[in-house]
Amino acid sequence: MAFFLSNLKMKKIIFYISCILCLILIINIFKILTNNLDKLNEYGFGYLVGKITLFVFFLVLAILTKKVT
Repeated sequence: MAFFLSNLKMKKIIFYISCILCLILIINIFKILTNNLDKLNEYGFGYLVGKITLFVFFLVLAILTKKVT
């Protein structure tokens, strides 16, 4: 029983951390798109794609760990 409760707490922590990181990443992505889109070079586009990839990863993680009632 203790393992089950610990597992639920861990899923809850992972869910909230993923939500916070998604929020930070989406704000960062929108800042890049609104302010610096015309100044991006190859490395800038790679940075943007990396941010989008991380956002999708943490979004999927949050969806998988949310509590279904």
